Amino acid sequence: MSVKLKCNQAILKILQEYNIYTRTYIKDRKKFSRLKLKDEIFIPKVDNGGGRKVGRYCSIADGVSMFSFAHPLDRISTASFTYEPNHSFINDASLKQINKIFPIKSHNPSSLIQKLNIQNDVWIGKDVLLKQGITLETGCVVAQRAVVTKNVPAYAIVAGVPAKIIRYRFDDKIIERLLKIKWWNYHFADFNEIDLSLPICHYLDILEEKIAKNHIKIYNPKKLYFKDLLALNKKSFFDSLF
Repeated sequence: MSVKLKCNQAILKILQEYNIYTRTYIKDRKKFSRLKLKDEIFIPKVDNGGGRKVGRYCSIADGVSMFSFAHPLDRISTASFTYEPNHSFINDASLKQINKIFPIKSHNPSSLIQKLNIQNDVWIGKDVLLKQGITLETGCVVAQRAVVTKNVPAYAIVAGVPAKIIRYRFDDKIIERLLKIKWWNYHFADFNEIDLSLPICHYLDILEEKIAKNHIKIYNPKKLYFKDLLALNKKSFFDSLF
């Protein structure tokens, strides 16, 4: 379920303040474009039982999705007559056949939705399918069109159906150092004096020294919540629920 809204001046102002661009390229494929007046955006409605948690510096391609509701596997059938009491066509068919409502035992699939946890510096390729409740640990990479059914370890590269570990981005010692300094808690611009072409071990030597000497500080950005956008144009896009 989503809320659709058209950008007004207030929404555009706050998106610019938080440096938010569209996800599509227009004209120049090397540049993202700013949203414009009356452009449509969609705000997801996520209940407290499900949803997603996404860390910093993640790259998520188009078409990434999660497994849908789980049907009961231990009943006579996985069809909706075994678990969904609110389907009118099920009730109508039962009334026509036996003159009463079929005694459905609710499976309540919405209560079984589990939160997807995407940590930091995770790259998810196009059209990846993710199981509910799994964790994609920091630094991992999920290849295009993979189907991920279990947790992915930090800095692992996975691919296939079901997804399997192909290799790791770095050796164990480098991974340990990366996880220890938690570089994603800092603003990338503060790394500007470190040459990106350096071998990762040398890059970390310099970064660790900067952190130890407090030459760079932990970055705590302001947070923008969906409710903030909803409040800017409440009437118009609550009317646009679909």
